[in-house]
Amino acid sequence: MIKTKLCDLLGIEYSIMKGGMQWLATAEFAATVSNAGGLGTINATRFPEATGLAAEIRKARALTDKTFTVNISMLPKRD
Repeated sequence: MIKTKLCDLLGIEYSIMKGGMQWLATAEFAATVSNAGGLGTINATRFPEATGLAAEIRKARALTDKTFTVNISMLPKRD
C-alpha cells in the first residue's frame, strides 16, 4: 500500500477521492467510498434548501465514522 501525505492529512487509507458527481453524490455513496478507505463526497447542489443538505450530512455521519467531504459549487445558479 502506498501511504501519502494526503492520506495522513485527510485521515484516509488510500489516496482516492470521489468527485462531486452532481446528482450521484449521495450520503450512501460517500459513506461507501469513505468506509472503503477513500474520501467520499456529497454534492451540495443536489439540495435547493440548506435543511436538505444538513439532513444528508447527518445521514452520512450515521453511515460512517470516516472522513467525507461536501462539494460546494462555485458556479452561478442557472434558472
